[in-house]
Amino acid sequence: MSTELIQIQTPKALAALEGNLDAINEAIAANISGGGITDFDLPRVKISGGASPRWIVPSLDGEETLARIDGVIVFARDTRVYYKTAFGKGSGKQPPDCSSSDGVTGKGKPGGDCSKCPLAEYGSADEGAGQACKQVKQIFVLRGELLLPEVVSLPPTSLKGARQFFLKLTTQGIPYYQAVIGLELEKAQNAGGIQYGKAVMRFVRRLTAEEAARAQQYHELCRSLAVRVPTGLEPEVREQAGEQLPF
Repeated sequence: MSTELIQIQTPKALAALEGNLDAINEAIAANISGGGITDFDLPRVKISGGASPRWIVPSLDGEETLARIDGVIVFARDTRVYYKTAFGKGSGKQPPDCSSSDGVTGKGKPGGDCSKCPLAEYGSADEGAGQACKQVKQIFVLRGELLLPEVVSLPPTSLKGARQFFLKLTTQGIPYYQAVIGLELEKAQNAGGIQYGKAVMRFVRRLTAEEAARAQQYHELCRSLAVRVPTGLEPEVREQAGEQLPF
């Protein structure tokens, strides 16, 4: 891999942080700290289905599709969401009946300890052997020219691979927010013949010491930002995380 390509893959916001972190914090405080942020204010990267899955990423002109996206995961969290009404049965864009921003404690109905909740047991879904309360990993990816991350919600079919990738980073002593990673989509198919895209993470390179120091600052910044981002799923992810796939 060439040095030029590596430089392109490194988010420019990391280079800008050294002198502009206060300005970014000020902009966030002015624009969204008053409670104005909604479920979908941060740009969302979606997964297209079918025989040739692609990432659907927002752009100034609307959307574009990419086979791979490169960037730094500046924040990640394991969440849970439960919708009493299944997707496609009149629930639309309604917020979840219960959700957890840490995968441990649910808020809503039924709420409480997720580890003891019957809705988190396999076989509790209306159809199939999956969980009625879905596990979803939200990753906040900083890439390209962006000053704020895009949110990628990985549905249950992508969780095993994500856990394995994060574990590999751990064995090398690399915090996930101190590496440039590539996100690809692998075509998969369930027993019912439904084709979908399964996320695959690739290690590109470790950040330099200077980049890593700025990424640490960005990680703390995005940790505070993430608490304002609800865990409810956009319809496209609900469809993929729903009854169509066996989890």
